[in-house]
Amino acid sequence: MTAPAPNESGRSRRARRLDLVARRRGLTFRRARALLAGALVLGIGATATLAAWTDQENAKATLTAGTFALESLVSGGSWTDTTAPAAAAVLPLAATGMMPGTSKAAWIQIRTKAGSGAGTVNLTGVTLATTPADPTVDPNKSFSDALTVRIGTVATTGDCVPSWTGGSLATKVGTLPTGLTPATVGANSTLVAIYCVVVTLPTNAANAAQGGSVTPTWAFTGTSS
Repeated sequence: MTAPAPNESGRSRRARRLDLVARRRGLTFRRARALLAGALVLGIGATATLAAWTDQENAKATLTAGTFALESLVSGGSWTDTTAPAAAAVLPLAATGMMPGTSKAAWIQIRTKAGSGAGTVNLTGVTLATTPADPTVDPNKSFSDALTVRIGTVATTGDCVPSWTGGSLATKVGTLPTGLTPATVGANSTLVAIYCVVVTLPTNAANAAQGGSVTPTWAFTGTSS
């Protein structure tokens, strides 16, 4: 039997090696292509998730602040806004020519204006038009020091008489009485507060008070609720 030529045997081995390398390269290429395809599918899926459709609904409201305002009424007058001290309602006390032992009474009604919210009202201050310094030479000072004032709420205007003993007492006309509690006033001019003011010149008023004159202004402050 004739043996193969050496050069032919070598070519055969080289051919087998080249064929093996080619098959390995083909396998590697197919694997890489599969991975790229998988990555492409994964990428498309991720993009689809992030690009979801959106929509929204909205709501709005208009908000406005309410108001709180008072007005007052005295006997013989009409409902008036007397916020400015210069526009203070004049209480018809008829307290001219007072003698020792004399008391005078007058009422003032306070309510909210139309459209106003509810709240409370209370006496919060009193001022005198003049404040004389020396009672020994000034009858105005002696007179104001001698006067006492009783103030409080009553059920009806008819309850406000000189002999009324309710409310709280101030021993001087220029000071606030203690112990007053706020009165309720309803919204839209309902639930009126009626205050009674009784001014008394005691029987022991000093002689120096003769001819004296004083003009107190009482301030009633409302607070919304």
